[in-house]
Amino acid sequence: MSAPAGVITVNGARLSSHPQQAEALVEHGFLFEVLRYDSPYACRASPLDQPRVFPTPRAAIRALRVQVRTAHMLGMTPREVERAVEWAESGWLHALALLNSGTRCGFTVVVGSGAVVEWTITPVRFLELRTHAVIAPPNPRPLDRN
Repeated sequence: MSAPAGVITVNGARLSSHPQQAEALVEHGFLFEVLRYDSPYACRASPLDQPRVFPTPRAAIRALRVQVRTAHMLGMTPREVERAVEWAESGWLHALALLNSGTRCGFTVVVGSGAVVEWTITPVRFLELRTHAVIAPPNPRPLDRN
């Protein structure tokens, strides 16, 4: 059975496909990523946290400062702990200025095991699609009671 004109079915839900009911907006945000390299010379990194997009540079910097202040749990050396605290107290102002100018910024520490943890914030533009369509739930299936 086909859907009526102007309606598409996605995963059992019926969506309107009329172009006047959808809009695309270019949004600006700040991509926050935390990566861990096994050594200073490693080419591959593994994410320590899910990448997130923050709406403002100040919100992204706040998340970075919180993580840097608690990074001593990663096994940082005393010198790296001192450097991280110093950055969290005053160095973030320079990073905020970089983000406001559209430049990427970040902070990197070396932990006691030799691994490297890197926080980065990158200004990004992304396309957000918004629809005003009403999603109708799929037809319920009767329970099979065998």
